[in-house]
Amino acid sequence: MKRRDFLARGLQSLLLAAAPIALPEALAVSKDDALEREVFRDYLDTLIPADLTPSASQLGMVERLIRHSRTLENYPELIRLGCRWLNEQSVLRFRVSFDRLTPEGREQVVGLAETSASGSVPRQFFDRVKSDLFGLYYAHPASWVGLGFASPPQPRGYPDYRLAVKRSDG
Repeated sequence: MKRRDFLARGLQSLLLAAAPIALPEALAVSKDDALEREVFRDYLDTLIPADLTPSASQLGMVERLIRHSRTLENYPELIRLGCRWLNEQSVLRFRVSFDRLTPEGREQVVGLAETSASGSVPRQFFDRVKSDLFGLYYAHPASWVGLGFASPPQPRGYPDYRLAVKRSDG
C-alpha cells in the first residue's frame, strides 16, 4: 500500500468515526431511561388524566416536555431526579414501581411531591413540570373542549359574556 493510499484511508476512517450516528430514540435509551420515561408519562397523566379531553400523554406532552427541557439548563436532570424520586417513594410505600401503581396510589405519591419542602427536588420537580405542562397542554386546541371554549378569546372575544354561563352535564 502506498503512503498516499494509507493517508487517504486514515482520513476516511477519522471522518467516519467523527460522524454522528443517529439512532432512533427508542434504541438510544437504557432500561433506567425507559422506566423513567414510563414514570414521567404516568406522572403527567396523573396531573392531567383523560376525561372529556385527552390525557397529557395522549396529546403528546411527554415528548413536548422532554424537548422543551433540553432547551433549559439542568431541566433534563430535574426530570430524571423527579422521576427517580417518584419511583423510590412508590417502592417504599407500595412495593411496586410508580408505573405499576393504581391511579389512587399515583395521586398519593404525587401529593407527597406537592407537599414537599419548598426548594426540595421533589417540590421543584412538581412545580416546574406542572407549570410547563399546563401551559403546553392548554395551548393545544384538543384541550379546549373541556373548558367550554371552541377557540381562543382573541381576536373574536366572547360576544356572549353578558349571558349566564351554560352548565355542562359532562
